[in-house]
Amino acid sequence: MMMCRCFNMLILTGLFWSSSALSRQYNYINVRMSWPEAQSYCREKYTDLATVDTMDDVNRLVNIVDAGYSGSVWIGLKRGTQKRWAWSNGENKSSPYINWASGQPNEDADCVIYRNGFWGDVGCSYSGYFVCYENASYIMVKTAKNWTDAQSYCRQYYTDLPTIHNSEENNQITKILLSNTYFWFGLFRDSWEWSDKWSRFFRYWAAGQPSLSSGSGDCVGMSRTNSGKWAHESCDLQRPFICYGGLFWSSSALSRQYNYINVTMSWPEAQSYCREKYTDLATVDTMGDVNSLVNIVDAGYSGSVWIGLKRGTQKRWAWSNGENKSSLYINWASGQPNKDADCVIYYNRFWSDERCWLLRYFVCYENASYIMVKTAKNWTDAQSYCRQYYTDLPTIHNSEENNQITKILLSNTFFWFGLFRDSWEWSDKWSRFFRYWAAGQPSKSSGSGDCVGMSRTNSGKWAHESCDLQRPFICYDEVKRKQIVRLKLSCNGECTLNDPSLQTAILNEISEKLKITGLESDSKISWRKGEGEEVFHQEINRVVNYNNACNSSNH
Repeated sequence: MMMCRCFNMLILTGLFWSSSALSRQYNYINVRMSWPEAQSYCREKYTDLATVDTMDDVNRLVNIVDAGYSGSVWIGLKRGTQKRWAWSNGENKSSPYINWASGQPNEDADCVIYRNGFWGDVGCSYSGYFVCYENASYIMVKTAKNWTDAQSYCRQYYTDLPTIHNSEENNQITKILLSNTYFWFGLFRDSWEWSDKWSRFFRYWAAGQPSLSSGSGDCVGMSRTNSGKWAHESCDLQRPFICYGGLFWSSSALSRQYNYINVTMSWPEAQSYCREKYTDLATVDTMGDVNSLVNIVDAGYSGSVWIGLKRGTQKRWAWSNGENKSSLYINWASGQPNKDADCVIYYNRFWSDERCWLLRYFVCYENASYIMVKTAKNWTDAQSYCRQYYTDLPTIHNSEENNQITKILLSNTFFWFGLFRDSWEWSDKWSRFFRYWAAGQPSKSSGSGDCVGMSRTNSGKWAHESCDLQRPFICYDEVKRKQIVRLKLSCNGECTLNDPSLQTAILNEISEKLKITGLESDSKISWRKGEGEEVFHQEINRVVNYNNACNSSNH
């Protein structure tokens, strides 16, 4: 008896994540390329060109672009081939509810007006009144604007132009609007798409954009000097650009909204203020975070500002890129560590502790490659060099990585790498070890201070000072995100993926993956059900015949 193996391709309607951990890490690349070249670079080095979902994302992009640059920078939006209805707040028009007036839509126009409870399509340049929303309330605005300007107004003063999911919401809006009058709301039609195929429809066009004129360009740039708004241009233009480095497993498990407080307080007073008004004093995980802090400090201020780092009571080994030394792999030389020193050198495969101020060669990493630098620097300056020109000083997780480094280094020579010992801790007890000390910091001299300030004029670098000094400071708020992850899965033979017990098992496995990355405490996951209350539905059912014995497909 011949056997056929059948592969059923199914699509997961959506896995709903409610977690501050789902945040893109943006990376500004100050090299000029065309849009296709920038896309290739981002896909090789990171994940893709920047995808943007919210005004918070827009603000983060604006803050990482060099302050002296006034041109546009490429993001991941590009003209597509298909127009789709969507909502201003980013949703696909997936709701079955529609309320077109008789004969509508009829103009092949891309924006939608509301009149006496019914909808009609109109050219987006038409000047009409509009309605905004905030929380569960609708607000009528009797100022005539085109659709894009109405959207900008709602986002500036309220939340956005409204989405209408059902007849109840449609009736609610009808009650507050003038009768026999046209009003913009959130529905529009769009032909632009993200480089990473992300399906959300958040847009932030500048006035007069997108233009319908021929030759106006198929690729989108963002302008820092125009509040981060977008315009489309020729894809061949040479621009700096912004990549993102992973939607889910970014190096920072939290998305923080930083807030500069231009009031001078001592560090303990600033900590109390931040905990009362926000979440805590600023915690910093990456160079992207450093750039965000630098950009929100008043440009005229040249002193230091408090962040959330303070001297602790316990020293712990950690890695330059922020990891705890949680790996079981160690490769100390015989009798090491023995100096009670806080930095670590590499010598003929083995490790030894060493005083951080000594001048040594060092090794950097970029992607999966190691780079030997034959310029003698102290550990902190070596770290700064690697972060400026590559990624960081390397972390070594196992003997294979240790051997890889050995192959590229000079024998009988000392090299700094990423391991160091640290006694500083974050106000919010965050356990990551990213540090960005200024030259000569942290100092061991008596009376040098137990609290940390950041200097805007020294590229955001840190120094410790007396906690009693009066300084402005930076607080942060956790930004809670909701994300829908769409997956394709396959199974052999009969598939029972809508079995509740199997779905629970899959969720448990995903939770374990989150636990490995340290995100499980902030992540809440559940299935998002589609029509018929089912999580999965079959997309394609294909039979592959290995033995020339299958002549038909099951449908």
